[in-house]
Amino acid sequence: MQAATIRTRLLRILVLALAVLLTLLGVAAAEQVSAYRNASATADNARLEITLQGLIHELQKERGLTTGYVGGVKEFGGKLPAQRKATDAARTLLDKALRGRDDSAAGSVRESLGRLDGLTGIRAHADDHTGVVKDTFDYFTTTITVLDRLDLGLSDVHDATLRDAYQTLQILGNAKEFTGEERAIVLGSVRAGQFKDDDYSRFMEIRAGRLAALDAFPRSATDAQQRRLDAALSTPDAERALAYESTAVQGGGKLRWNDIPPMRWWDAMTATINGLRDVQVSLGADVENRAAGLEGTAQRDLLLFLLLALGTVAALGALALDCVRSVSAPLAELAQQAREVAGQRLPEAVAAVQDGSSGESPAPPAPLAVAATAGAEVKEVAEAFDRVQRAAYDLATEQAVLRRNATDSLVSLGRRNQNLVRRQISFINKLEHEDADPATLANLFELDHLATRMRRNAESLLVLAGESSPRPWSTPLSITDVLRASLAEVEEYRRVTLRRVEPAHLTGSVVAEIAHLLAELIENALSFSPPDSDVEIEGRRTSAGYLVAIVDHGLGMDTQALAEANVRLSGTASFMAEPTRFLGHFVVGALARKCGIEVRLGEAPAAGVVARVLIPVNLLTEPTAVPKQAAAAAEQSAVPAPRKGTDEAPLVSVAAEGGKPAEAARPEQQQKKGASAARTRNGLVKRPQRSAIADAVSETDRPSRPAPAERTPDRSPEEVSGMLATLRSAHMRGGISVEKEKREREADHEGAAKGEGDAK
Repeated sequence: MQAATIRTRLLRILVLALAVLLTLLGVAAAEQVSAYRNASATADNARLEITLQGLIHELQKERGLTTGYVGGVKEFGGKLPAQRKATDAARTLLDKALRGRDDSAAGSVRESLGRLDGLTGIRAHADDHTGVVKDTFDYFTTTITVLDRLDLGLSDVHDATLRDAYQTLQILGNAKEFTGEERAIVLGSVRAGQFKDDDYSRFMEIRAGRLAALDAFPRSATDAQQRRLDAALSTPDAERALAYESTAVQGGGKLRWNDIPPMRWWDAMTATINGLRDVQVSLGADVENRAAGLEGTAQRDLLLFLLLALGTVAALGALALDCVRSVSAPLAELAQQAREVAGQRLPEAVAAVQDGSSGESPAPPAPLAVAATAGAEVKEVAEAFDRVQRAAYDLATEQAVLRRNATDSLVSLGRRNQNLVRRQISFINKLEHEDADPATLANLFELDHLATRMRRNAESLLVLAGESSPRPWSTPLSITDVLRASLAEVEEYRRVTLRRVEPAHLTGSVVAEIAHLLAELIENALSFSPPDSDVEIEGRRTSAGYLVAIVDHGLGMDTQALAEANVRLSGTASFMAEPTRFLGHFVVGALARKCGIEVRLGEAPAAGVVARVLIPVNLLTEPTAVPKQAAAAAEQSAVPAPRKGTDEAPLVSVAAEGGKPAEAARPEQQQKKGASAARTRNGLVKRPQRSAIADAVSETDRPSRPAPAERTPDRSPEEVSGMLATLRSAHMRGGISVEKEKREREADHEGAAKGEGDAK
């Protein structure tokens, strides 16, 4: 799995930090929003409470007038219509305040306002004089009590000042309600001259409630609110109302008309209640202002919090961007430049050093460029990589110089050895032509063979160094002669058996390379075969070109060894990093890659290894006539000569300097064997036996029909005459040399005998 990048890791950290921050900001924002909503709801409820208290105030007034009118105070009949309109107007204002609200406070007010549906009946009973004082008083009192004690949520607010102000408003409302009840209950009984039933006890309870409320008012009210209340209760009307109240209390249930006139009682109590209403309105204003202040503060805090949250997120984003600019982006750019250095700059600089054709020392790769906004750590990484780059360049330059010097040394050594071996082969050829003694010729042929192998080793050095072919060839050559030339360059050529070799000719430009390639493969096969076994060679035409199969009967190779050998034979590996025992593989690989030949090793059909050499079609050609001058100028390199008493015959090798190859007869045993295998006693063509080579060749590469055996090329009379003349001169030189040797031995004996006589 691919490792995460620094950019990804930074983004993960920043995203995690941002998520935590946003979570905390979300919690805080929820609290701020909740506080704002609470403050806003408190302000709305405070306004609703003030509007509700206005309706209660009008109901209290209508209760006093209606109760007094039902109780017999006829003067109140003219005041009732105006008061009823005021009550309905207050109801309309409350409905308007409730419009569009669906919260719990508005719902409880709407539910309680349902009790006002009975107001129409109370008014009707009062108008038709069927009303009852107690029922009228109880209806208004119960309705007012329900509306006054509604929980609008103001008692649960978080702000202590607002909570105290609302509590003060509630206490004053209770005191005002008790005062209104006093006014109504006295008006309902004053015409009769006394309290009915238990009205006196109720009057005393109401008075006690009012006094208790006024006593509780200072505990939650401010000094200013207390002063406003004291001012409302110290007016002449308030003092007159208190005097009338004291008279009612002292009467013990008696209400004399002259002591408490109904209209004066109404005016005094109404003025007092109106004073309390003014204080109540001021308290309501205080509640509303405080709630509005809380709402504004919450709104401001929420706005500041949102600005702070946005600023924090922006700062975190800027930090992330700065991290990307200073760390992630410079590192990505640095990695890109590092890839360019590794894949392009450094190899180009090393190639320029290896080339060295201009004679000037190329400049090292430019240092890595880092943006000015990159962090100090990134710049340190860039500097460290520059040091690594310079060290790698210096090391690569040193290695390139060493490799170039080693290559030049190989080329120089190979050229020197090639020149010396060529001169040696030329001198041996000269001795072969001058000496006719069979034993001496055999030794010279052995020396020639050793020199030919030395020449191949020198040419292998040139091949590994990448030099061109040291033995150029111009005319086409048959594949048989190329095989024989390769056999002339191996030591144990007597163990090589040429099986069926179909005729074909190679272009002259690749003759030397292919002969060298085949010689390396043949020698490798001979080295890894038992001494008593033969190496078999077969060549056939295929649809892809010409296939040469070289089969040994050794122990073979395992799968991994075959794969490694095929890599070396492909020409893609470097011989500098492999053991020296594989140099032959690298020589073959270099020659095969140069000529476009495919060489692969595989398992032989029976045992051992088969090397398949596929020569492409473009290297095959048709034979051409060779001029006599070229044949006469061809300087043949020496090959092993036939020995007396054996059936061996010399093979053919490519000329050292150019020209047409010299031919020699096949071994007598092989000629007889081939003749007997070709025809039966009746003259029919005999089918050849299946060999291991035939199994090594792919079925798809076999031709559809057998190709005819290669014919011995026809020689002109001049060539036959030249060969006979050469044979005759060699025979004469042999006879002359034998006679000369005989005379020299006799002279040596005579000289030795004469020396002995002188000594005596």
